[in-house]
Amino acid sequence: MKEFKTGLQLYNFRNELNQDFPGTLEKISRLGYRGVEFYGNYGGMKPLALAEFLHKLGLQCAGTMFKPELLEDQHSDAFEYAKALQSPAVTFGVFIDFAKEYQALQKRCAVIGEHALRHGTVLSYHNHWLEFTLVDGIPALNRIIEGCNPAAVFLELDVCWLSRAGLDPSSYIRKYGQRIRQIHLKDITVPDDPKTTCELGRGCIDLQGAYRAAGESACEWLIYEQDNTSLTPWESAAISLEYLHRLGVR
Repeated sequence: MKEFKTGLQLYNFRNELNQDFPGTLEKISRLGYRGVEFYGNYGGMKPLALAEFLHKLGLQCAGTMFKPELLEDQHSDAFEYAKALQSPAVTFGVFIDFAKEYQALQKRCAVIGEHALRHGTVLSYHNHWLEFTLVDGIPALNRIIEGCNPAAVFLELDVCWLSRAGLDPSSYIRKYGQRIRQIHLKDITVPDDPKTTCELGRGCIDLQGAYRAAGESACEWLIYEQDNTSLTPWESAAISLEYLHRLGVR
């Protein structure tokens, strides 16, 4: 099996980071994940300073998320963060009426993807579940990704939301395997209830199948994300990392 890097989505620790950004990152660095993905909070630190801090902690950058408005500005410091942190991609996701607005989003992704290329990176669009609204029998996200430059626009697939949309994550990963650098591994007990996200391996998502499919793809990072937890985020992160290790991810 190919070697992946284990990533942690920092949204899991949003409350802790808002209270003590550097202290929380330092504590996260001791959990055992290879890297962290930023969700839009960069702690008020400048790009190079944050990159130096991550290096000091022994953490890599598994991704950088921004509001799309920032990424539409090719002079935005979003691209400075991505470059300094050596991020695999810049990422965003939106909630829109995909049946009516997917073409506008396709154009938006195309523009941002070209900006990203000029800055030495790529765009990876992060899905939820509405992206799979059918447009003449075809999921809107399929139309969007297939209408964009394959060298500039990638997908950061969330397997939980793929499942909520009624799709098989493994099949979708295989379909677009060469357009994927990061995958969000998220588990849930009731797919239609986002509040029931849980530790990896404790829900109903076929994570093992997604892992096997990812092994046939260009994916580099498997990123654990849990929007809500009944435990502390520290306990949940430890349980989920143990599950990743059982899968064979180090």
